[in-house]
Amino acid sequence: MRLAKVLAGITPVEAALGSLEIGGISIDSRKTRPGDLFVAIRGEHADGHSFLEEAARAGAATALVEREVSPLPLPLPCLRVRSTSAALPAVAVRFFGDPSAGLTVIGVTGTNGKTTVTYLLESILEAAGLRTAVIGSVNYRLAGRILRTGLTTPFPHELQEVMAAALSAGASHVVMEVSSHSTAQGRIEGVRFDAGLFTNLSHDHLDFHGDMESYFQAKARFFREFLPAAGTRAGMAFNGDDAHGARLAREFPGALTFGFSRERTVHPLEVEMSWEGTRLALSTPAGPIDLRARILGAYNTSNIMAAVCGAILLGVPPGAIREGVEGLPAVPGRMEEIPNDRGIHVFVDYAHSPDGLDRLLSTLRELGGARLITVFGCGGNRDRAKRPQMGRIAARRSDVVILTSDNPRNEDPGAILSEIVRGVAAEGLLEAKGPVPWEAGYYEVIPDRTSAIARALATALPGDTVAVAGKGHENVQLIGDRSLPFDDRETVRAILADGG
Repeated sequence: MRLAKVLAGITPVEAALGSLEIGGISIDSRKTRPGDLFVAIRGEHADGHSFLEEAARAGAATALVEREVSPLPLPLPCLRVRSTSAALPAVAVRFFGDPSAGLTVIGVTGTNGKTTVTYLLESILEAAGLRTAVIGSVNYRLAGRILRTGLTTPFPHELQEVMAAALSAGASHVVMEVSSHSTAQGRIEGVRFDAGLFTNLSHDHLDFHGDMESYFQAKARFFREFLPAAGTRAGMAFNGDDAHGARLAREFPGALTFGFSRERTVHPLEVEMSWEGTRLALSTPAGPIDLRARILGAYNTSNIMAAVCGAILLGVPPGAIREGVEGLPAVPGRMEEIPNDRGIHVFVDYAHSPDGLDRLLSTLRELGGARLITVFGCGGNRDRAKRPQMGRIAARRSDVVILTSDNPRNEDPGAILSEIVRGVAAEGLLEAKGPVPWEAGYYEVIPDRTSAIARALATALPGDTVAVAGKGHENVQLIGDRSLPFDDRETVRAILADGG
């Protein structure tokens, strides 16, 4: 596309540059391709204005900047705008042809449950015969084909590119996880949303947002600014059992609500849970719907209700809702069971916040069994306040806790673990030192994650449950500046296969 057309209405382009053909958009000089428009973004850790020479060497045709750059002469033609971050979404929409205008887009936001709800909705919409793309934390995919992996909510140019690819491949619907970071940073600007769901809000990401109210306001902004049918049944559904969801429901009184109270628009009439799955009888505006799901837990019952609300908002008939929920076998890294022949239950889960860990362990407790053995850690360079909280929760809910490294990034793993230990020890668990035959009421610190998982599996007896929490679907471990291959699920399988 000609540069003049890409930037029409965004910034004036002199005639000499207007005829330049732009082949793509980039914000990272390492990913820049010949013919790209390089947009110099001032980020948290780096400033794109410092990488104009690298972008030019990679073949960028021109660049957008928001300040004067030196030294002169510049390595490539530059056009100045007031804010490159604000201009990027508009540039991306223009370049990729505004793809969301041709799609039905539903956004799912909240601290926990986003991924499970998007998987459920994908399965429901496909059961209804609607070709559906998903943009989320596990991957971006269409009809089982992975389009790419990356951030939960990609940057604006990547988001528009994925939507354009989905549209050209025949998608009619997009189900999208919407993170609070993406709302606060303007990544979803330019997307035409048709509906939005709110799952819950709990302690997480406070290293970025500062406090819970700021975190809530970032979530609320999605509903206030990005949904065209604000406050109507056509556009929104909130978890009425969550205090922040109830607050949003009061702000938008026409929206659907879901929860366990019979006051909610969608609520359960009956719930039965076992190791095999969940049976639900739901009251909905579309009439009663009986469902059997292979996912477990009260929190997943809430996720199912969120997906049912989303399907109703999009006009999906009850038969397809039932078929879609029942047809979903599992969600990667979300209470994903690892089969074995030892008579133990082993689950891998992404729970990395206090609320997420509490929901996971409470569910496993409710399902019964003998001892509950929990393996988890906390990520580095992230909210430190949640570490002792998660330690207390693990100690209260578990019989045995094994603390290990998660993604330490640039922090000392030992320092992270010591902060978690404070919470575990405060609940009265004793540290197991040496090869003791523990029964219950102990914790152990094993920084190496593979060794920690092996210890848990070796400790487990028939009837016990092992929960490996924190990384879920992730297939790398971030240590320092390195990204090393590591998958909890594959690690568990390999240890079990070796007789561990």
